[in-house]
Amino acid sequence: MSKRETIITTAMTLFNQKSYTSIGVDKIIAESKVAKMTFYKYFSSKEVLIEECLRRRILEVQTSLLDKVNSADNPLNKLKSIFNWYIDWINTEDFSGCLFKKATIEVLQLYPSIKKQVNKYREWIYSLVLSIFLELEIEDPKVLSSLFLNIIDGLIIDGTINKPEINSEETWSYINKLIELETKQKYEAA
Repeated sequence: MSKRETIITTAMTLFNQKSYTSIGVDKIIAESKVAKMTFYKYFSSKEVLIEECLRRRILEVQTSLLDKVNSADNPLNKLKSIFNWYIDWINTEDFSGCLFKKATIEVLQLYPSIKKQVNKYREWIYSLVLSIFLELEIEDPKVLSSLFLNIIDGLIIDGTINKPEINSEETWSYINKLIELETKQKYEAA
C-alpha cells in the first residue's frame, strides 16, 4: 500500500472510530507512520484529506451496494438488498455511524468544501432508490424514495445509539406495507 493510501485508510478508520473534530493531522501522521512532509505532500490540509476520505467512502459504498442490488431478481428484492446492506453494515462490530453524517454535523461549517462529497453520496443513493421505485411503478416514487432513505437514516442513528433496539424484520415489514399500499392504490385508481 502506498503512503498516500495508508494515510487515507488510517484517517478513515480514525474518523470512523472517533470523530472528525477529535482527530488531528498529527494523530493521523503518527498512526500512519509517515513523516509530516509526506502527509503534506499528498494533502495540503485536513479539509482536503476529509474530502478524499469521503470520495473513497462513496466508491466503497457504491461498489458494495451495487453488487447486492445487481444480484437481486426484481425491484422489491433490490430495495430489500439495499435495506439489508445497511442493516448488515450497522451490525458490524466496528460500526460507529456514517462518515457523511458525521462530516455534516461535525465539520461542514468549518470545511464547507466537503459538502460536495456529502451531496454526491446523497444524490447517488437517492437516484438509485428512485430508479427502483420507478421500476415498481409507484405513483409518487420521489416521496417514497425520500421516506425509504429517511428510515435508513434513522436506522443508522439508532445503530450508533442503541443497536440492540433495531428490529430490522419489523422495519422491513412496514416498508413493504407502504410499497404494497402505493402499488395497490395505483392499480385501484386505474
